Amino acid sequence: MPNDAFLNDLANGGSAETLLATILKYHPDLRAPIDVVAIAHRAGITEVRDLETDAFASALITNMAKGEAAILCAPGLSAQRRRFAIAHQLGHFLLGGQPVDRQCRNRDLAETRRDTPTRKAEMHANRFAAGVLMPKPLFVASVAGLGKPTVTHLPDIAATYHVTLEAAVTRYADLTQTMCAFLFVKDGVLRYARPSRFFPALSIQAGDPIPASVKSATPNDRIAWLPAEARDWIQISRHTRQPRLTMQILSKANGFQLVMLFVNAAAERRADEEAEKEATEKPSFGQRR
Repeated sequence: MPNDAFLNDLANGGSAETLLATILKYHPDLRAPIDVVAIAHRAGITEVRDLETDAFASALITNMAKGEAAILCAPGLSAQRRRFAIAHQLGHFLLGGQPVDRQCRNRDLAETRRDTPTRKAEMHANRFAAGVLMPKPLFVASVAGLGKPTVTHLPDIAATYHVTLEAAVTRYADLTQTMCAFLFVKDGVLRYARPSRFFPALSIQAGDPIPASVKSATPNDRIAWLPAEARDWIQISRHTRQPRLTMQILSKANGFQLVMLFVNAAAERRADEEAEKEATEKPSFGQRR
C-alpha cells in the first residue's frame, strides 16, 4: 500500500485506539522491540534528535507550512526512556487534529490522570506510546506464553520490548484479565500503584509506608507467593468478606521494590457461592406464640 494511504488513514484516526489499529494494519509484521523511529518517520516526523537542554524530557517542534515536524529528546535519557519519549511525542503529533508544539517533562511521560485538559492530553499520549511500543496482539500473546502470572515476568517483558519496567508494568496492568496490582516502593514508602481494572480499590496511597512484611524483604529472598493481609492493602467494608490475597516481592539492592498483589478470581467466586448457599440453607427458628 502506498505511504500516502497510511498518512490519510492516520489523519482520519482520531482516538489513540484507532491510530494504533491503523499502524498495525500497515505494519502487520511488527516484532519486538518495535522500531519506533521508523514508524515516526513514516507517520510524518522528519527528524528525531537530541535537545540542547535537559530542562525537558522531550519536545515536539512543528512547521506544518513547510511540512516539517521534529521530535527532540533530552540527551541524558536512557535508551528505554528515549523510545517512550519518541512514542509519546508521536502521540501528540497524531492526536487531536492540527499538531502543536509540545515540551514534556518526565512527570508528563508517566501521567495517568485525566482531571485537567493538560493531564488528559498527556495521558492519551502515554496510552498511545504504550500501544506503539507494546502492541496489544503481540503483548497479550507473549504474556500468555509465559504461563501463570508472577512478578518475575515483568523484567523479562521490559527487556523483550526494550522499555522501562514501569512502562511494562503499566501495560501489563492495563491488558491483563487477572485481579492483580503492582506497587512501586522505594525505601519502605509507596511511590505509586498500577492496579488492573478488576482489582479491588486500594486503601494504601502514594507516600504511605508499606507493611513491615514487605519492608523486611531483601534481594536475597526467594521470590514466592506469600499470604498478605487484605486490610493492609485494599478497601474492605465491615460487612464484606475479606478476600484471600497473596503477594510476591521483587527487591533490589537500592531500596527499590516491586510488589505484586494477586486475588484468585475463580476461588473468590466459589467462596462467595458457598457463603451464599450456607446463608440460604441456614435454618431460621421463629418464636413460639
